[in-house]
Amino acid sequence: MGLEGTSTITEGGTGVEYSGSGKTIISSVVTSCSFLDADSNYKPGIPYSGTVKVVDANDDPIPNQIVYLTSHSNEVNKTLVSDENGLASFQLENTAEWKGQLSLRASTTTQDAGFDFLQGRLITPNDVSASLMLKPFHSPSKSFLKLHSQQGALPCEGQRDVRVEYIIPNSALGIEVKHMELHYLVASKGSVKDSGSVEVPITSEGGGSSELRGEVSIKLTLSADVSPTLRALAFISLPNGELVADSATFKLQRCFKNKVSVGFSPDEVLPGADVSLQVQAAAGSLCGLRVVDQSVVLMKPDKELTADQIHNLFPFPDFGGYDARVQDSDDHCPFYPWFHRPMWKRSIVLPPWHMPHEDEVDVYSLFKDMRLKIVTSAEIKKPLRCREPEFALQYNVLAHPRIADAGDGLVRAMPRAVGVGNELTEPAAEIIRAYFPETWIWQLEPVGESGRAEVHGSAPDTITEWNAGAFCMGPSGFGISPPTSLRAFQPFFVELTLPYSVVRGESFTLKASVFNYLKQCIKVQTTLQPSLELEQEPCADCQYSSCICADESKTFYWNLKASNLGEVNITVRTEALNTQDMCNNEIPIVPKQGHSDTVIKPLLVQPGGVLIEKSHSSLICSPEGEDHSKTEDISLNVPENILEGSERAYVTALGDLMGTAMQNLDRLLAMPYGCGEQNMVLFAPNIFILQYLENTHQLSPEIQTKAKGFLESGYQRQLTYKRNDGSYSAFGSRDPEGNTWLTAFVVKSFSKARPYIFIDGDHLNHSFSWLKDKRQRSGCFRSVGKLFNNAMKGGVDDEISLSAYVTIALMEAGLSKEDPMVSDALSCLRKAARKVSSAYTQALLAYTFTLSDDTKHREKLLAKLEEKAVRKDGQLHWERKPASKASDLPYWYRAPSAEVELTSYALLALLSGPNKDLGKASEIVNWLSKQQNPYGGFSSTQDTVVALQALAKYAEATFSDKGDVTVTVTSKTGFHQQFHVDQTNRLLLQKASLPDIPGEYSLSATGSSCVYVQTVLRYNIPPPRSDATFSVRVETQPKQCPQEPMKQMHIDIYIQYTGSREKSNMALVEVKMLSGFIPVKSTIKQLVSSNTIKRSEIQTDMVTLYLNELGHDPVHFSIMVEQDIEVKNLKPATVKVYDYYETAEHAVTEYNSPCSSDKEAENTR
Repeated sequence: MGLEGTSTITEGGTGVEYSGSGKTIISSVVTSCSFLDADSNYKPGIPYSGTVKVVDANDDPIPNQIVYLTSHSNEVNKTLVSDENGLASFQLENTAEWKGQLSLRASTTTQDAGFDFLQGRLITPNDVSASLMLKPFHSPSKSFLKLHSQQGALPCEGQRDVRVEYIIPNSALGIEVKHMELHYLVASKGSVKDSGSVEVPITSEGGGSSELRGEVSIKLTLSADVSPTLRALAFISLPNGELVADSATFKLQRCFKNKVSVGFSPDEVLPGADVSLQVQAAAGSLCGLRVVDQSVVLMKPDKELTADQIHNLFPFPDFGGYDARVQDSDDHCPFYPWFHRPMWKRSIVLPPWHMPHEDEVDVYSLFKDMRLKIVTSAEIKKPLRCREPEFALQYNVLAHPRIADAGDGLVRAMPRAVGVGNELTEPAAEIIRAYFPETWIWQLEPVGESGRAEVHGSAPDTITEWNAGAFCMGPSGFGISPPTSLRAFQPFFVELTLPYSVVRGESFTLKASVFNYLKQCIKVQTTLQPSLELEQEPCADCQYSSCICADESKTFYWNLKASNLGEVNITVRTEALNTQDMCNNEIPIVPKQGHSDTVIKPLLVQPGGVLIEKSHSSLICSPEGEDHSKTEDISLNVPENILEGSERAYVTALGDLMGTAMQNLDRLLAMPYGCGEQNMVLFAPNIFILQYLENTHQLSPEIQTKAKGFLESGYQRQLTYKRNDGSYSAFGSRDPEGNTWLTAFVVKSFSKARPYIFIDGDHLNHSFSWLKDKRQRSGCFRSVGKLFNNAMKGGVDDEISLSAYVTIALMEAGLSKEDPMVSDALSCLRKAARKVSSAYTQALLAYTFTLSDDTKHREKLLAKLEEKAVRKDGQLHWERKPASKASDLPYWYRAPSAEVELTSYALLALLSGPNKDLGKASEIVNWLSKQQNPYGGFSSTQDTVVALQALAKYAEATFSDKGDVTVTVTSKTGFHQQFHVDQTNRLLLQKASLPDIPGEYSLSATGSSCVYVQTVLRYNIPPPRSDATFSVRVETQPKQCPQEPMKQMHIDIYIQYTGSREKSNMALVEVKMLSGFIPVKSTIKQLVSSNTIKRSEIQTDMVTLYLNELGHDPVHFSIMVEQDIEVKNLKPATVKVYDYYETAEHAVTEYNSPCSSDKEAENTR
């Protein structure tokens, strides 16, 4: 039973609302006690001490609480009072009078909690007591040591004196003993860190005392070597052969050998002011610095790197007993032949062996608990006293239904060492802010031999507190700094409230809140800078000058309508006026610093509908002489239903075939990269680019740094998709098994990246071993996991295609053809090569046998491919069966992903052999280059990777550092643009906008080199209605606009695959947000926790959902959105579903808020 509560806070002036919810359990527990810093044994004659902690049902300490400390036989009867921290310390002096085991009980009441056996529950409310069973320490001579531990965590440096109390009867010393030493050991992290000894004074002055009693001090050296926990063991060897000992555990602060610290100078600045960040660490360290907004830390504190997290990664089994392999064999009682005893019906024998009496603690158990093996003739073990088994009652009391059903109630009624019943759920995380600035600093910085470094910069413009931290690695090891902060603040400032984006024609209210944290009043004037992209609508009673006194705020309003497309900068300036006008009976002041504040924030104005993006690429090579030129016509045609003003076009020229991909290494595809296979498109192409630039001597430090950065981040990201068995899969551990194809892809790519970045060899070996286990008797490889692109499905060639791909990956990863894994696979592929019929498999095999120097099989396969080749207009490529449908717009046509990949493998086979046929290769490249998208990639992941590998190999084979080309673009309306490309700017992207759309342009190239020219056309249209391959339907809940303001609504999405195949490939659903709305993240996480959605990506204006596949059965799911900023005249937003590997297969629809003023909007589409 519990209570749930929700609350909503509305910010005055802006109307922005923040909501939160929480849940608490109604507990029957009033108070709960537990023992702290209390040993589990006592030494007769030495005082016993400990602490009782008292908390309430919320686990909060209770001060000034009476605590009753008692024992079962009344040896102990004390009344304690808790301090402000809920702690009550005690010391018991009469331990010499105690006999045998002693049960301590701490409670806030003198009565036990009642238990209703008929109802099977506790009588509530109740107070939970704590109990602790104390065992006597065994010593034949009654000699004891006591190591006094200390409360709290000790500092991580220096020394600490520890008291060791002792009591030794004179009979154990003898009359000849004049000298005695106490020895001690310090253990931590699985080894002995320190040892030493101190003199124990023995005096003849005792006044007739029968025992030697006193204390000595030992010094503990505190350092990172013994952090976070150390165990000290002290012992004395007595003349009678007995060893007297004790141990204690000490907690230390979490620390490291490499002492790291960071600090700002100054630690409070105005936004935009100069500031420096100093970092200090051990000499020669390399430090990772990060500075983020404090709000990010508050929202996700678990993401912070802390000393605790690092230490928890390396748990050391310091204590807890011996490993079974070194367990002493004489620690047990002899075996008892219980089977010779008569057995009664339904009786239970407990246990079947003699059992030792566990009512005492001895010296041996101290060494055992520290995992220290000791070889000694001293007496360290208690006598082994064994008991015979007892026969239990024939009837099990706990089997009674009333008691068996008591459950937790019975457990609660029993004594415990720690309190129970306070298992309260954590309150929901509070929404701190709606806007999160970019991370300020995220970089590596060496500290050099001085051990110091300084990073200079300007504080961002955010009014906030910046949280800084660093971790460092160096010769002395690892270190992490405590957090520090910089306060970016000014006495008064303005904060803008506006949506992230709007659709043209929508209206919203811009709100500027001005805050005054001065001690006096100010009078401010707030001004919105006019913009051609935004229309300012009339605002009744709006004033833009006002008095704002101490700790007050004022909000100013402008009603705006988005009229033009693009990113619009909204600029608001607020100035403190120098005036004699009275404010609250005082003359307003003008601050000496920060007397004005100007804020510029971007607003994205979008056209709505669906973006259509087309590109046409050409590799134009001109012979020498300007009299010989090549021309092409550019036709920019758009459909009639284009959304007004959304059309834009441009033309680019590059002197290098790889130039466009080089410019866009982080976004080769205009698609998400959210799974283990798609992430590799951010990784593998960097390798081909680096290899090409290195081999052609064009690699600059800037490009190298950029590409290596992408490799390093891609490598780290890819490891998140690695499974425990060494394989990789699309969604890592969330998939039921690894994937043969992807694992081979990763192995190949990681191996090729080793010359450029660090790749852990253990990861590679782990994956090699997994692939090795997937071999079949034939030598080919078994397909495990889901194929990403089901173009590989559909016949006997599937297994051969996969095996060829894995064999290629292994050889490109560096395995020789003599390696058993490769040679067996090649043998299998040779046998299968005669039977394959698909051009895709033939191209893969041709490349396989090219890499393995098998000329015979390579030539046969190339001949088969030649028969299937498609030639047209100086271009050469291959098509899949059945051939793709002809395009209505051949100028903008781009081939399907599978055909690009197939043609690329054929090109790799031609260029990797001993005799490169560059003539035929150039025809293939002419075709491939026309399939590139505006970013240098192709349609999907694998075709992009393979095609860029093939194009890089061709670009290297045909590279020339001579010649130049002039490209001229003209139109009949007078447009004229010229690009000159030579060896000094061949990697420079030259770009010009094409103003006339629709329009006709002419492009000509003259010179003696090659130039890569690309035309890109973009426009938006209303969502086309088509369910040929996918179906998507959207409903909003509620369906009708409620009378009260609607802040949240559900979006119900129904999707299914309607194409000709059995199932789609991986499908993505992109849900565009309505202007002013944001997704409720908890509803997205619930979808991912189910099996419906494999992964989600949440952006400010878009939610992307990943599905393994879609079949012909409809799939339904729902997400919730909430209104963050009110926008009027809302335009519809889109929901799109598409096949990731066949992007032409898609469906899209629109939805809108039921409260939209757009009369044409429908709730269901």
